[in-house]
Amino acid sequence: MTHRDERGQSAILAVVLLVGIVAIGSVSIVVLGGVALQESKDDAEDQRIEQVFVQLDEGVDSVALGGGATRQVDFDIRTKEGAVFRKNTGRIVVSANGTEIANESFGSIEYRRDGSVYAYQAGGVWRGTGGDASMVASPQFHYRDGTLNLPIPTVSGEQQLSSGVVEISKNQTMAPVNNVGYVEGELVTVEIQSKYYNGWAQYLRDRTNNVAVSVDDANETVLVKLGRPMADTNFTQGVYATGGADGDVTVDNGSPQINGPVRAEGNISTGGSGNITGTTQQNVESDLSEIDMVIETKVDTAKNSSSITTVDPATTELKDGKTYFADSDVVADSQSIDVDLGNGDVTLILNGSLYLEKEDLNINNETGNASFKVYMTGDYGMKKSVAGEEDEPERLQIYGTSETTVYITGGSNTEFYGTIYAPRDEPALDSNEANPVYDRYKNADTCDGWDVCIIQGGSEIHGAIVGGPTKLGQSTEMTYDSSLSTLDPDLQLEDGLFPPPITFLHVSVHEVELEDGEDDNERIVVADHAGAAVAH
Repeated sequence: MTHRDERGQSAILAVVLLVGIVAIGSVSIVVLGGVALQESKDDAEDQRIEQVFVQLDEGVDSVALGGGATRQVDFDIRTKEGAVFRKNTGRIVVSANGTEIANESFGSIEYRRDGSVYAYQAGGVWRGTGGDASMVASPQFHYRDGTLNLPIPTVSGEQQLSSGVVEISKNQTMAPVNNVGYVEGELVTVEIQSKYYNGWAQYLRDRTNNVAVSVDDANETVLVKLGRPMADTNFTQGVYATGGADGDVTVDNGSPQINGPVRAEGNISTGGSGNITGTTQQNVESDLSEIDMVIETKVDTAKNSSSITTVDPATTELKDGKTYFADSDVVADSQSIDVDLGNGDVTLILNGSLYLEKEDLNINNETGNASFKVYMTGDYGMKKSVAGEEDEPERLQIYGTSETTVYITGGSNTEFYGTIYAPRDEPALDSNEANPVYDRYKNADTCDGWDVCIIQGGSEIHGAIVGGPTKLGQSTEMTYDSSLSTLDPDLQLEDGLFPPPITFLHVSVHEVELEDGEDDNERIVVADHAGAAVAH
């Protein structure tokens, strides 16, 4: 074979290969172009379906909120399957200071197309479900300038809503309460359980702040907290025992003494050489609210805040007007706790207990009205220690939950200058249950049944205590400082570290009926029962 023939065959082969490559490329262009065209069509259809649901939402809102008696909406979903009503796809619970104001279940009008989900629920339009859900149109959740208006649309029925004209008509408003509830100083919670919970969470964060909204993915639940709770008393007694009829005070078993007024929801008694020098009021209902939710909110906030420093207060000085967080018990048994108030208030949020054991809690460089505030979920105990600043009990303020117990012992080496605020509806301990802090110290009395126990020798308390059933024994002494009568318990945190404030709350529910234009016998009802605006 000649070189010329070889070159000719090579040229022919090159042409064949080129043609093949061009052909493959042409097929690829056709395939990819077809995919892109289909995706474009899908996107356009998604947008059209979303708009159909938005128009339905606008129609329902217009009728439900009084914009007209009836209204027609073109529900143009263009499929025979239609949209399906699904019952119990959500629930909303509204509470103020733990008192339930509204508890309503609601359903959704849901449409599925090629794995995509679109839904109308509770005044909003949503796309997707679970953690993938997003908001298309906002629900009727209006929070502005401390006022929350919350109409709750609920859906009932089992029918299918076909493509075509839908007539929307006002059915009724049941048991209307149209006034606005005054809730300033209360903690208002709105809990929404929904299969579209992630969309709800995104929307509510935009309307409030990140601190206000928490998500429980496992239970498909969003919780919104609003309000800057305020305590409902001030320190006008040396000892104030709460806990209902069992909120007793006893000054017995030796020569203990309370110098100052004493108040109790239960009985007040003295025995032996025990003595109370101030006025006494017993069997008086306190009407004090537990502050558990406030402290829990502060703990949750601190855990998720980049601006709050996590420390061990027994090894780190607390200063510079900062808020600190400790996520476990704080034990001062080899080093003191030092607090510097030179630059203002210092706050410790403690998810645990505080124990002083032969080490002190020192407050230094007092400035103006600055104080050290401790908000804790656990117990307070001290033995042979000094806490606070002498003659200035307002500088140390300890806040606890309804389960917080107090045990102070150690004789003449123990001194407490400050206030403790931990009211409760019932005692934390049963009558034969030992005070849990006793297990740390193992001396003196087990204090069975006493939430607050000041025991042994010459232990001294200067300030005020609001807690559960309270006992003073042996030669301990509690002295009330009258300057505390103008000191209000402080449950606040700085802006941005606590849920937004709320002053007025209006919850309402209306009933709207949707009639399927394709079949007069097919109906879906959107219910918005009774307005419930409650002032506490």
